[in-house]
Formats: sequence, C-alpha cells, structure tokens
Amino acid sequence: MKQLTDRELEVLKLVAEGHRQKEIADQLNLSVKTITAHVTNISNKTGIKGIAKLTKYALSINITT
Repeated sequence: MKQLTDRELEVLKLVAEGHRQKEIADQLNLSVKTITAHVTNISNKTGIKGIAKLTKYALSINITT
C-alpha cells in the first residue's frame, strides 16, 4: 500500500466524519473536483473502494476523532 499524503489523510478524515465532498471543498478552500481527485487517489493507493469502506479504514488507522 502506498503512503497517503498529508492532504489525502486530511480529506480521508473529513470523509470518515461524514462530510460531503462539497463541504470538504469549502472547508479546505479547494474545488469539488480536487476533492474527488483526492478521494480517487486514496482509493487507488489503499485499494479500498467506497466511502463506507474508506470510513472503516480511517477508523482502523485512528485518524478520526
């Protein structure tokens, strides 16, 4: 598994907390397209597809509050 960047970890944390991509984009001052690209990169690097499974992964690596 490839290592996630700091920004990817930040996006993963927000996804796992239940935020929608538009909310994440607004919070990080990025476009929705950029957030979508980050989520795609996270999925590609981890081999995990789907928000529910990514959330479970985030919980397993203790990056959520």
